[in-house]
Amino acid sequence: METDPKFKDEPIEPEPVQPESPADAESTGSVPSFFARESAPEPLPDEPAEEHSDSMSQFISRTMTKVAEADMPDEDGLIPRAPRSFTEVGLSRAFLTDLTLKIMHYSGTPSTSQLSKRLGLSGEIVAQILQTLTEERLVDIMSQSDLYTGNYRYRLSEKGQTRVSEALERTRYAGPAPVTADQYTKVMAKMLEEKPVTSRHEISEALKDLVLTSDVSDAVARALFSGKTTLLYGPSGNGKTVILENYARALDGYSVMPYAIYAYGQVIRVFDPSIHHALEAPLDDEGSMKDDSNQDRRWVKVRRPAIVLGAEMDRDALDLGYDPQARFYQAPAHIKAQNGVLVVDDFGRQRVTTTDLLTRWLIPLERGWDSLSLVTGEKLTVPFRLQLLFGTNARVRDVADDALLRRILYKVRIPNPEESNFGEILRRECRTKEVPVEDDAIEHAVKMLYDHPGLKPRASYARDLVAILIESCAFDGSKPVLSRESFDKVFTLFVTNETDPDEEFDEDF
Repeated sequence: METDPKFKDEPIEPEPVQPESPADAESTGSVPSFFARESAPEPLPDEPAEEHSDSMSQFISRTMTKVAEADMPDEDGLIPRAPRSFTEVGLSRAFLTDLTLKIMHYSGTPSTSQLSKRLGLSGEIVAQILQTLTEERLVDIMSQSDLYTGNYRYRLSEKGQTRVSEALERTRYAGPAPVTADQYTKVMAKMLEEKPVTSRHEISEALKDLVLTSDVSDAVARALFSGKTTLLYGPSGNGKTVILENYARALDGYSVMPYAIYAYGQVIRVFDPSIHHALEAPLDDEGSMKDDSNQDRRWVKVRRPAIVLGAEMDRDALDLGYDPQARFYQAPAHIKAQNGVLVVDDFGRQRVTTTDLLTRWLIPLERGWDSLSLVTGEKLTVPFRLQLLFGTNARVRDVADDALLRRILYKVRIPNPEESNFGEILRRECRTKEVPVEDDAIEHAVKMLYDHPGLKPRASYARDLVAILIESCAFDGSKPVLSRESFDKVFTLFVTNETDPDEEFDEDF
């Protein structure tokens, strides 16, 4: 099938299989943003975060008396039981035969049990596949790795090498067996029946690094708690990105993801180790899936996904991405974020119009399902739900018209800090950077900034000013100390461009 590429991705090629280990080793995945902008957070502590003494805390306390912390649902209620027959697997024998040959091609001489883990299928089903491959002389039996279990090792025959070359021409996918589109729809529909509860910890983590007025923090807390689409707007440098990324990192709960979906003869890869944090290691130290005969090992239990998209996002990220060399699809970001959070930072600067982006996601969210188009013309319809969060420095009216803004229920302005708040931000920054502060130096700095004509201080100024102070003192060969004199030097260096007569300060949002 010849087509232009939409998403370039490397084919899945398992690592060579080593002799089996007597025990499976646990491993932990990582969840950076979709474009690897963030590192994975460590597992969240069980202890609740320290309360803030403002209206946000009061709001959280009131709501949490009605809503308990989200408990992990019984995973048996979502992950299907292991298929016991080819009919329950839902894939043709020809597809499974080719998939097994490709795994053997990349793995060397795997045993029956290793192939079972690689495929995510029961030993009985894999044994039937191997019997067919043996009868057709596509594989050779090498030896028994266990004399008492008959756990043979296999390698491709010369005829099998020819056959696997033909299989790789069709698709280079060589991962766990996909679930069918119907199976995916059934599990997703069941999972999305219950709305995830935003916990007190998630909201506290989102706001812990910021100094906000009580009304702003209360508004942000209400918006995040709703689980609905939210737009944070206002001048740059006041914490919108920090709020969104903190919230994404602190996301509680869990979800389930298939390794891949099979639809209309095509494979769509969904599970992405660069995004999805497997709560139970899907692979052991040999690169094989852990054995659990009670559950369908084609599914992975993951932490609720959180994906961050920035200005680098383009139109191709909205739809299925087909790699004509690997000959399989990559699921788009919003499908990988099912039941989680999708953050769009610097909204309005993407290489796709804001109208196209909002239309692509908001309408499917309202109706509860999304339609994905394959390059061959078929469409795959799947259940769809997540929380969309946007952050923008642009004027709201410039990024969307009234019809689309009406669909964004929560719109919260993050303004420039007040004088008292900026003083606290500056004090925290000095404490973080271990910069001593002389008496009345903070008050002097705040007065200099807020009395300067044309200057509208932002929260990020504290970080920038302390950075200049540290570097300036290093130049002088002295230890950094925030004093009246040292701040005056820093202030002169910092405001030169800010007071340029050609600079515009119109921040009317």
